[in-house]
Amino acid sequence: MRLNKNKKIGLTVLFASGIILLVVILMYAFSNGQAKTPATCQQVTTVLSDLGYAPSDTTSLYSEDDAQLKSSVSIENEQIRFDFFEYDNDDGAANAYNNACNQMLDYRSRYNVSHSEGYANYYMHSLQSSGVYYITIRVGNTALYAYCDEDYMEELGKILSKIGYSDNSDKDK
Repeated sequence: MRLNKNKKIGLTVLFASGIILLVVILMYAFSNGQAKTPATCQQVTTVLSDLGYAPSDTTSLYSEDDAQLKSSVSIENEQIRFDFFEYDNDDGAANAYNNACNQMLDYRSRYNVSHSEGYANYYMHSLQSSGVYYITIRVGNTALYAYCDEDYMEELGKILSKIGYSDNSDKDK
């Protein structure tokens, strides 16, 4: 009789643990796993202008090397370099994101901090190395690549937040 009681307790604990694990997974999926809405070049241009930057349409510059590119916009000043790409399909954005990740490998130093995350249609990789912060993000059919001195990470975070690619300016640091 005692063995049966222990089995019941064990099964109850196992069942309760499974339910708790399921709840945690569902909470994570609904809070962090939501797909982001890809921005358009026009939206990014408006955000950059509203923040006081002078964005440039760089579509003709990059479309020579990438036939899948629909449009692109960039800013470059003494503090920040920011390139945003909108593609005809997700594959073009995935290629741009992977190329940026590979390029960032060349910028690693002895002391660096690297972070990657991905869920649903969002992928991000960042690198802090030798006083410079690099980031690449892919959302659906869009990709971006940016870098700045570490002193301007907050400013870059504002751009990412305003286009909806970061929940706040500190998340991707």
